[in-house]
Amino acid sequence: MKVGLEMLRVIKANQTIPRCMFAELVDDYGDSVYKFCRSLTYSKEDADDLFQETFLRVLEQLPKVDNSENPKGFLFSSALYIWKGWKRRYARRKRLAPTEPFDEAAAGGESMEEDFLVREEAHIVRELVESLPDKFKVPVILYYTVEMSVPDIALSMKIPPGTVKSRLFKARKLIEKGLKEHEE
Repeated sequence: MKVGLEMLRVIKANQTIPRCMFAELVDDYGDSVYKFCRSLTYSKEDADDLFQETFLRVLEQLPKVDNSENPKGFLFSSALYIWKGWKRRYARRKRLAPTEPFDEAAAGGESMEEDFLVREEAHIVRELVESLPDKFKVPVILYYTVEMSVPDIALSMKIPPGTVKSRLFKARKLIEKGLKEHEE
């Protein structure tokens, strides 16, 4: 975080981006931004494109960023707005199924049946999250997948923290309702 603010000050003063500082920004936040992109798109290829376009856009817009700007929030916000633009442009195109499970390997059931049930439940939850409206889906992904705090989510989405908490609560209730309907 300290490196990000230092980079923003240098960029503001020089109006250029030192190569080493941009590389540090990618090193510091690249993994979490990629994980977020992967969660938004559910496709490795689309996530790669979104990740690349996010850092290209950030590279173009860094001289405009205020000194007090949160670099991580700026990156996530940029990725989110690019992704929303893609959705508008392609009119809700279908997403590809993920090619590898996210956290399903942590289940570690002793029998094949238990392992199957855990994987099936994770698949159902993933589908329920995917079917949520964007205003609920994005905070859920940021909170549970990227593990961002509520204030950081609020900064990156440019909404109050109370709204983030409310959307997380409503999203959890919608997912619980979907799980109950699926059990019946």
